[in-house]
Amino acid sequence: MRFKLGFTCLIITIFFFGCKDPVEDNIDDPNNPSTQAGIIVAGSYSTGGNEYGAYWTYYESNGSWERTDLDDARVIHDIAVNNGVLYAVGETTWALGEQDPAIWINGEKIELDTPNKDENWGGATAFSLDFDGENIYISGNYASQKASFGGVSSACYWIVNSNNPSGKHYPLENGVSSDAFAIAIRNGQPISVGWYMDEHKIIPAKWVGSNRSKLDSKNDGEAMDIIVDGDDYYISGWTDNRRQATHYYPSIWKNNQSNRKTLKEATLKNSEVISNDREAWASALTMKDGKLYAAGSTYYDYSVWSASYWTDIEFNGNQVGQIVEFNGGEMKDIAISNSGQIIVVGDGAVWIDGQEQFVEQNVSSYTNAVYIVE
Repeated sequence: MRFKLGFTCLIITIFFFGCKDPVEDNIDDPNNPSTQAGIIVAGSYSTGGNEYGAYWTYYESNGSWERTDLDDARVIHDIAVNNGVLYAVGETTWALGEQDPAIWINGEKIELDTPNKDENWGGATAFSLDFDGENIYISGNYASQKASFGGVSSACYWIVNSNNPSGKHYPLENGVSSDAFAIAIRNGQPISVGWYMDEHKIIPAKWVGSNRSKLDSKNDGEAMDIIVDGDDYYISGWTDNRRQATHYYPSIWKNNQSNRKTLKEATLKNSEVISNDREAWASALTMKDGKLYAAGSTYYDYSVWSASYWTDIEFNGNQVGQIVEFNGGEMKDIAISNSGQIIVVGDGAVWIDGQEQFVEQNVSSYTNAVYIVE
Protein backbone atom coordinates (compact mmCIF):
# COMPACT_ATOMS: atom_id res chain seq x y z
CA MET A 1 0.00 0.00 0.00
CA ARG A 2 2.93 2.13 -1.00
CA PHE A 3 5.52 4.23 -2.82
CA LYS A 4 7.75 1.57 -4.35
CA LEU A 5 9.71 3.23 -7.13
CA GLY A 6 12.20 5.11 -4.96
CA PHE A 7 14.78 2.35 -4.57
CA THR A 8 17.43 4.29 -6.45
CA CYS A 9 21.06 4.29 -5.45
CA LEU A 10 21.15 7.39 -3.27
CA ILE A 11 23.07 8.21 -0.14
CA ILE A 12 20.69 10.45 1.72
CA THR A 13 20.46 12.14 5.06
CA ILE A 14 17.42 11.28 7.14
CA PHE A 15 16.70 13.19 10.32
CA PHE A 16 14.87 10.82 12.64
CA PHE A 17 13.08 12.97 15.19
CA GLY A 18 11.88 10.84 18.06
CA CYS A 19 8.93 11.53 20.27
CA LYS A 20 7.95 10.92 23.84
CA ASP A 21 8.66 7.33 24.80
CA PRO A 22 5.57 5.33 25.77
CA VAL A 23 7.86 2.70 27.27
CA GLU A 24 11.31 2.89 28.79
CA ASP A 25 13.06 0.48 26.43
CA ASN A 26 13.01 2.63 23.29
CA ILE A 27 16.58 2.37 22.04
CA ASP A 28 16.57 5.23 19.52
CA ASP A 29 18.29 8.54 20.30
CA PRO A 30 15.70 11.09 19.08
CA ASN A 31 18.32 13.81 18.62
CA ASN A 32 20.81 11.75 16.63
CA PRO A 33 20.47 12.16 12.84
CA SER A 34 21.38 9.13 10.73
CA THR A 35 23.20 9.11 7.42
CA GLN A 36 23.36 5.33 7.05
CA ALA A 37 21.82 3.31 4.28
CA GLY A 38 19.55 0.51 5.41
CA ILE A 39 16.04 -0.88 5.70
CA ILE A 40 13.08 1.03 7.18
CA VAL A 41 10.02 -0.91 8.34
CA ALA A 42 6.84 0.75 9.64
CA GLY A 43 3.88 -0.51 11.62
CA SER A 44 2.90 -0.70 15.27
CA TYR A 45 3.52 -2.54 18.51
CA SER A 46 1.43 -3.25 21.59
CA THR A 47 2.34 -2.98 25.25
CA GLY A 48 0.41 -2.25 28.43
CA GLY A 49 -2.89 -2.67 26.60
CA ASN A 50 -2.09 0.13 24.14
CA GLU A 51 -0.94 0.21 20.52
CA TYR A 52 1.76 2.61 19.28
CA GLY A 53 2.75 3.56 15.75
CA ALA A 54 6.46 3.40 14.99
CA TYR A 55 9.15 2.61 12.48
CA TRP A 56 12.27 0.50 12.79
CA THR A 57 15.64 0.90 11.05
CA TYR A 58 18.17 -1.83 10.32
CA TYR A 59 21.80 -1.22 9.44
CA GLU A 60 24.19 -4.01 8.59
CA SER A 61 26.88 -2.34 10.69
CA ASN A 62 25.08 -3.10 13.94
CA GLY A 63 22.70 -5.86 12.84
CA SER A 64 19.81 -4.85 15.10
CA TRP A 65 16.43 -3.18 14.67
CA GLU A 66 16.15 0.26 16.27
CA ARG A 67 12.69 1.68 16.93
CA THR A 68 11.48 5.26 16.63
CA ASP A 69 8.09 6.05 18.18
CA LEU A 70 5.96 8.66 16.43
CA ASP A 71 3.98 11.29 18.31
CA ASP A 72 0.36 10.26 19.03
CA ALA A 73 0.54 7.45 16.43
CA ARG A 74 -1.52 4.29 16.86
CA VAL A 75 -0.46 2.56 13.64
CA ILE A 76 1.68 3.47 10.61
CA HIS A 77 0.51 2.00 7.31
CA ASP A 78 3.11 3.35 4.88
CA ILE A 79 6.54 4.98 4.92
CA ALA A 80 8.87 6.50 2.34
CA VAL A 81 11.86 8.79 1.94
CA ASN A 82 11.72 11.57 -0.64
CA ASN A 83 14.50 14.14 -1.16
CA GLY A 84 16.06 13.20 2.17
CA VAL A 85 12.81 13.64 4.14
CA LEU A 86 11.11 10.78 5.97
CA TYR A 87 7.31 10.53 5.52
CA ALA A 88 4.94 8.19 7.35
CA VAL A 89 1.13 7.96 7.20
CA GLY A 90 -1.40 6.24 9.41
CA GLU A 91 -3.78 7.11 12.20
CA THR A 92 -3.58 8.73 15.61
CA THR A 93 -4.46 7.25 18.98
CA TRP A 94 -7.65 7.97 20.90
CA ALA A 95 -5.64 9.65 23.66
CA LEU A 96 -5.96 13.20 22.30
CA GLY A 97 -9.46 12.86 20.81
CA GLU A 98 -10.84 10.78 17.97
CA GLN A 99 -8.87 8.52 15.65
CA ASP A 100 -7.64 10.83 12.89
CA PRO A 101 -5.67 10.33 9.66
CA ALA A 102 -2.22 11.88 9.85
CA ILE A 103 1.12 12.30 8.15
CA TRP A 104 4.41 12.48 10.05
CA ILE A 105 7.12 14.48 8.26
CA ASN A 106 10.53 13.86 9.82
CA GLY A 107 8.64 12.87 12.96
CA GLU A 108 6.34 15.90 13.12
CA LYS A 109 2.65 14.98 13.18
CA ILE A 110 0.16 16.77 10.91
CA GLU A 111 -3.47 15.70 11.20
CA LEU A 112 -5.19 15.74 7.83
CA ASP A 113 -8.24 17.93 7.25
CA THR A 114 -11.18 15.58 7.13
CA PRO A 115 -14.99 15.98 7.14
CA ASN A 116 -16.65 15.02 10.42
CA LYS A 117 -13.24 14.94 12.06
CA ASP A 118 -14.50 16.01 15.47
CA GLU A 119 -17.65 13.88 15.55
CA ASN A 120 -17.62 11.15 18.19
CA TRP A 121 -19.06 8.71 15.63
CA GLY A 122 -16.24 9.45 13.20
CA GLY A 123 -12.84 7.94 12.60
CA ALA A 124 -10.57 7.85 9.59
CA THR A 125 -7.16 6.65 8.48
CA ALA A 126 -4.44 7.22 5.90
CA PHE A 127 -3.21 4.08 4.15
CA SER A 128 -0.69 4.99 1.46
CA LEU A 129 1.35 7.85 -0.02
CA ASP A 130 3.04 8.83 -3.26
CA PHE A 131 4.80 11.95 -4.57
CA ASP A 132 4.48 14.22 -7.60
CA GLY A 133 6.75 17.26 -7.40
CA GLU A 134 5.92 19.13 -4.21
CA ASN A 135 2.56 17.36 -3.92
CA ILE A 136 2.17 14.47 -1.49
CA TYR A 137 -0.79 12.24 -2.34
CA ILE A 138 -2.31 10.17 0.47
CA SER A 139 -5.13 7.63 0.13
CA GLY A 140 -7.44 6.44 2.87
CA ASN A 141 -10.97 6.76 4.17
CA TYR A 142 -13.10 9.23 6.13
CA ALA A 143 -16.38 9.24 8.05
CA SER A 144 -18.72 10.31 5.27
CA GLN A 145 -22.00 10.11 7.17
CA LYS A 146 -23.50 8.98 10.45
CA ALA A 147 -25.10 5.54 10.55
CA SER A 148 -27.19 3.77 13.18
CA PHE A 149 -23.99 2.30 14.59
CA GLY A 150 -21.06 4.66 14.20
CA GLY A 151 -20.32 6.16 10.81
CA VAL A 152 -19.93 5.08 7.20
CA SER A 153 -16.27 5.02 6.13
CA SER A 154 -15.77 6.05 2.51
CA ALA A 155 -12.75 6.15 0.22
CA CYS A 156 -10.85 9.38 -0.32
CA TYR A 157 -7.46 10.93 -0.91
CA TRP A 158 -5.62 14.08 0.17
CA ILE A 159 -3.04 16.34 -1.47
CA VAL A 160 -0.53 17.90 0.93
CA ASN A 161 1.61 20.82 -0.26
CA SER A 162 2.74 24.27 0.83
CA ASN A 163 -0.72 25.71 0.09
CA ASN A 164 -2.45 22.86 1.92
CA PRO A 165 -0.14 21.79 4.77
CA SER A 166 -2.98 19.84 6.42
CA GLY A 167 -4.06 18.35 3.11
CA LYS A 168 -6.88 19.13 0.68
CA HIS A 169 -9.50 16.40 0.96
CA TYR A 170 -10.94 14.71 -2.15
CA PRO A 171 -13.83 12.30 -1.48
CA LEU A 172 -14.00 9.34 -3.85
CA GLU A 173 -17.24 8.04 -2.35
CA ASN A 174 -19.86 9.59 -0.06
CA GLY A 175 -22.07 7.45 2.15
CA VAL A 176 -20.79 4.29 0.47
CA SER A 177 -18.71 1.81 2.46
CA SER A 178 -15.34 1.79 0.75
CA ASP A 179 -11.56 2.19 1.18
CA ALA A 180 -8.72 3.51 -0.94
CA PHE A 181 -5.91 1.25 0.22
CA ALA A 182 -3.21 2.55 -2.12
CA ILE A 183 -2.43 5.40 -4.49
CA ALA A 184 0.10 6.07 -7.26
CA ILE A 185 0.64 8.92 -9.71
CA ARG A 186 0.68 8.26 -13.45
CA ASN A 187 1.37 11.20 -15.78
CA GLY A 188 0.27 13.65 -13.10
CA GLN A 189 -3.01 11.82 -12.43
CA PRO A 190 -3.66 9.98 -9.15
CA ILE A 191 -4.93 6.41 -9.35
CA SER A 192 -6.45 5.13 -6.11
CA VAL A 193 -7.34 1.47 -5.61
CA GLY A 194 -9.51 -0.36 -3.11
CA TRP A 195 -13.10 -1.53 -2.94
CA TYR A 196 -16.68 -0.34 -2.52
CA MET A 197 -19.92 -1.94 -1.41
CA ASP A 198 -22.75 -2.39 -3.91
CA GLU A 199 -25.88 -4.25 -2.74
CA HIS A 200 -23.88 -6.41 -0.32
CA LYS A 201 -21.24 -7.11 -2.96
CA ILE A 202 -17.59 -6.17 -2.41
CA ILE A 203 -16.39 -4.67 -5.69
CA PRO A 204 -12.65 -4.31 -6.40
CA ALA A 205 -12.19 -0.85 -7.86
CA LYS A 206 -9.88 1.88 -9.04
CA TRP A 207 -10.45 5.61 -9.19
CA VAL A 208 -8.55 7.58 -11.86
CA GLY A 209 -8.79 11.03 -10.40
CA SER A 210 -12.34 10.75 -9.05
CA ASN A 211 -13.69 8.51 -11.85
CA ARG A 212 -14.46 5.05 -10.53
CA SER A 213 -14.36 1.82 -12.50
CA LYS A 214 -14.73 -1.83 -11.55
CA LEU A 215 -11.74 -4.12 -11.79
CA ASP A 216 -14.03 -7.17 -11.90
CA SER A 217 -17.71 -7.23 -12.79
CA LYS A 218 -18.34 -10.87 -11.85
CA ASN A 219 -16.47 -11.57 -8.64
CA ASP A 220 -16.12 -10.06 -5.20
CA GLY A 221 -12.70 -8.74 -4.28
CA GLU A 222 -10.46 -5.91 -3.15
CA ALA A 223 -7.60 -4.01 -4.75
CA MET A 224 -4.79 -3.67 -2.22
CA ASP A 225 -1.78 -2.07 -3.96
CA ILE A 226 -0.74 -0.25 -7.12
CA ILE A 227 2.60 0.61 -8.73
CA VAL A 228 3.40 2.65 -11.83
CA ASP A 229 6.13 1.68 -14.30
CA GLY A 230 6.40 4.31 -17.03
CA ASP A 231 3.08 4.40 -18.82
CA ASP A 232 2.00 1.07 -17.33
CA TYR A 233 0.45 0.42 -13.96
CA TYR A 234 -0.24 -2.77 -12.04
CA ILE A 235 -2.80 -3.47 -9.31
CA SER A 236 -2.85 -6.38 -6.87
CA GLY A 237 -5.46 -7.80 -4.51
CA TRP A 238 -7.87 -10.70 -4.39
CA THR A 239 -11.02 -11.96 -6.11
CA ASP A 240 -13.29 -14.93 -5.62
CA ASN A 241 -14.92 -17.17 -8.22
CA ARG A 242 -18.49 -16.36 -7.33
CA ARG A 243 -20.25 -13.93 -5.07
CA GLN A 244 -19.68 -14.58 -1.37
CA ALA A 245 -17.50 -17.63 -2.11
CA THR A 246 -14.96 -18.97 0.39
CA HIS A 247 -12.16 -19.37 -2.14
CA TYR A 248 -10.18 -16.18 -2.75
CA TYR A 249 -7.50 -15.93 -5.44
CA PRO A 250 -4.42 -13.65 -5.42
CA SER A 251 -5.10 -11.39 -8.39
CA ILE A 252 -3.21 -8.88 -10.55
CA TRP A 253 -4.48 -6.38 -13.13
CA LYS A 254 -2.51 -4.37 -15.69
CA ASN A 255 -3.62 -0.97 -17.01
CA ASN A 256 -7.23 -1.03 -18.18
CA GLN A 257 -7.50 -4.79 -18.49
CA SER A 258 -10.74 -6.03 -17.02
CA ASN A 259 -9.50 -9.63 -16.84
CA ARG A 260 -7.55 -10.51 -13.74
CA LYS A 261 -4.44 -12.66 -13.68
CA THR A 262 -4.63 -15.11 -10.79
CA LEU A 263 -1.36 -16.15 -9.16
CA LYS A 264 -0.47 -19.60 -7.89
CA GLU A 265 -1.69 -20.23 -4.37
CA ALA A 266 0.39 -21.63 -1.54
CA THR A 267 0.39 -25.39 -1.03
CA LEU A 268 -2.28 -26.86 1.21
CA LYS A 269 -0.63 -28.26 4.31
CA ASN A 270 -3.60 -30.33 5.42
CA SER A 271 -5.03 -32.97 3.08
CA GLU A 272 -8.35 -32.81 4.91
CA VAL A 273 -8.93 -29.22 3.78
CA ILE A 274 -10.79 -28.98 0.50
CA SER A 275 -9.13 -26.84 -2.18
CA ASN A 276 -12.01 -24.38 -2.38
CA ASP A 277 -11.91 -23.62 1.33
CA ARG A 278 -9.04 -21.13 1.46
CA GLU A 279 -8.33 -17.45 1.02
CA ALA A 280 -5.29 -16.00 -0.75
CA TRP A 281 -4.34 -12.49 -1.81
CA ALA A 282 -1.52 -10.40 -3.24
CA SER A 283 -1.26 -7.55 -0.78
CA ALA A 284 1.70 -5.67 -2.29
CA LEU A 285 3.63 -5.12 -5.51
CA THR A 286 7.04 -3.85 -6.50
CA MET A 287 9.02 -3.55 -9.74
CA LYS A 288 12.77 -4.03 -10.10
CA ASP A 289 14.78 -4.02 -13.34
CA GLY A 290 11.60 -4.47 -15.37
CA LYS A 291 10.42 -7.47 -13.34
CA LEU A 292 7.20 -7.52 -11.35
CA TYR A 293 7.09 -9.01 -7.85
CA ALA A 294 4.19 -9.50 -5.44
CA ALA A 295 3.86 -10.50 -1.79
CA GLY A 296 0.88 -12.08 -0.11
CA SER A 297 -0.57 -14.89 1.93
CA THR A 298 -2.78 -17.94 1.85
CA TYR A 299 -5.13 -18.60 4.77
CA TYR A 300 -6.68 -22.03 5.07
CA ASP A 301 -8.21 -24.43 7.55
CA TYR A 302 -9.50 -21.28 9.35
CA SER A 303 -6.32 -21.22 11.43
CA VAL A 304 -3.17 -21.70 9.35
CA TRP A 305 -1.27 -19.06 7.39
CA SER A 306 1.25 -19.57 4.61
CA ALA A 307 3.34 -16.57 3.57
CA SER A 308 4.66 -16.21 0.05
CA TYR A 309 5.95 -13.95 -2.66
CA TRP A 310 5.85 -14.25 -6.42
CA THR A 311 8.52 -13.43 -9.00
CA ASP A 312 8.60 -13.09 -12.81
CA ILE A 313 4.93 -12.18 -13.18
CA GLU A 314 4.14 -11.66 -16.87
CA PHE A 315 1.12 -10.46 -18.78
CA ASN A 316 2.05 -11.13 -22.40
CA GLY A 317 2.04 -14.93 -22.05
CA ASN A 318 0.68 -17.54 -19.70
CA GLN A 319 3.32 -17.08 -17.02
CA VAL A 320 1.60 -16.47 -13.67
CA GLY A 321 4.76 -16.09 -11.60
CA GLN A 322 6.97 -18.36 -9.57
CA ILE A 323 5.77 -18.72 -5.99
CA VAL A 324 8.19 -18.88 -3.06
CA GLU A 325 6.64 -20.15 0.18
CA PHE A 326 7.94 -19.84 3.72
CA ASN A 327 6.61 -20.01 7.25
CA GLY A 328 4.80 -16.87 8.36
CA GLY A 329 1.54 -15.05 8.53
CA GLU A 330 -0.07 -12.19 6.65
CA MET A 331 2.44 -10.50 4.34
CA LYS A 332 1.94 -6.75 3.89
CA ASP A 333 4.76 -5.33 1.73
CA ILE A 334 7.76 -6.20 -0.44
CA ALA A 335 10.90 -4.41 -1.64
CA ILE A 336 13.93 -5.39 -3.72
CA SER A 337 17.38 -3.97 -2.96
CA ASN A 338 19.90 -2.95 -5.59
CA SER A 339 21.87 -6.10 -4.78
CA GLY A 340 18.78 -8.23 -5.45
CA GLN A 341 17.74 -8.99 -1.86
CA ILE A 342 14.02 -9.68 -1.56
CA ILE A 343 12.63 -8.17 1.63
CA VAL A 344 9.09 -9.02 2.75
CA VAL A 345 7.34 -7.79 5.91
CA GLY A 346 4.28 -8.83 7.88
CA ASP A 347 3.07 -9.88 11.34
CA GLY A 348 5.94 -8.23 13.16
CA ALA A 349 8.58 -10.01 11.10
CA VAL A 350 10.96 -9.17 8.27
CA TRP A 351 12.18 -11.80 5.82
CA ILE A 352 15.44 -10.96 4.05
CA ASP A 353 15.92 -13.54 1.30
CA GLY A 354 13.72 -15.90 3.30
CA GLN A 355 15.55 -15.46 6.61
CA GLU A 356 13.14 -14.36 9.31
CA GLN A 357 13.88 -11.59 11.80
CA PHE A 358 11.64 -9.85 14.34
CA VAL A 359 11.66 -6.09 14.90
CA GLU A 360 10.63 -6.57 18.54
CA GLN A 361 11.58 -9.34 20.95
CA ASN A 362 9.53 -8.63 24.06
CA VAL A 363 6.28 -7.08 22.79
CA SER A 364 3.78 -7.87 20.03
CA SER A 365 4.38 -5.97 16.81
CA TYR A 366 2.89 -5.57 13.35
CA THR A 367 4.94 -4.69 10.27
CA ASN A 368 2.99 -3.04 7.46
CA ALA A 369 5.46 -1.34 5.09
CA VAL A 370 9.11 -1.52 4.04
CA TYR A 371 11.39 1.00 2.35
CA ILE A 372 15.05 0.62 1.36
CA VAL A 373 17.56 3.49 1.57
CA GLU A 374 20.62 2.83 -0.59
